[in-house]
Amino acid sequence: MPGISFDRAVDYYDATRGYPPGVAERLRDAIVAALRLTRHARLLEAGVGTGRIALPFIEAGYFYVGVDLSRRMMGQLRQKLNGRTHQAHLICGDVMRLPLSDAVFDAVVMVHVLHLVEDWRQTLNEARRVLRPGGAIVLASDERDGQDGDPPTPRTQVQNAWSAILDELNVPPEQRRDGAPHSLDERFQEHLQTLGAVVERLTLLTYRQHPQTVRSVARRYQDRMYSSCWMLPDDIHAEAAQRLQRWVENHPDPDAVHEPPARIDAMIARWY
Repeated sequence: MPGISFDRAVDYYDATRGYPPGVAERLRDAIVAALRLTRHARLLEAGVGTGRIALPFIEAGYFYVGVDLSRRMMGQLRQKLNGRTHQAHLICGDVMRLPLSDAVFDAVVMVHVLHLVEDWRQTLNEARRVLRPGGAIVLASDERDGQDGDPPTPRTQVQNAWSAILDELNVPPEQRRDGAPHSLDERFQEHLQTLGAVVERLTLLTYRQHPQTVRSVARRYQDRMYSSCWMLPDDIHAEAAQRLQRWVENHPDPDAVHEPPARIDAMIARWY
């Protein structure tokens, strides 16, 4: 069974997951610097989606291959490219079984992908298989950049409230994907090391997120914009959404606007 297709999210994905202006370009430059990539590097992104990570690389002239389950998501990326000459190749396929030859790429990039697949170990094995000698895997993750003691962001507040509501409704883990490893899980590093990699962690950049409020974040859960809501039965989601609305209405300041500080961290696995 393949991972989760984001076909249903194509109409709002960029609006809800896109970076503020300039951040994607900074991320590209940080990855290029960390890996010391040359202009001749061949790059693969597993889970390319609408190209929020890929587009700056493609526009800069890198040879870039993107694999994704969703043809609709990649269709958005094709529209952004608008027929311009580039070295981008988009393939509809399963990242657990990459339809690619061995030892082809200098780097494989994955951003928020491994929690969406059925077998993240197999996904990492496949990424290793298609790497050239001396290649690298980059796992990147958006993280909160506040200090200890800072008030929780609207996203964190709503996440906690939503999780508590699902607890009240006795929603089992398989409908919540609670067991799926998120962020830069230690298990990723351990598995990459068993594959012979030298692994380092670093912060690629810091930035300010798009403005958000408790109400706006809650609306995304209520509208099932996050993949964590997709496996909930309709009746359970409807009840949870109603309870979340009551929580919002009792929140002391649900419309206060925040631009939380964030950072993009990376786990980089290299084979020397």
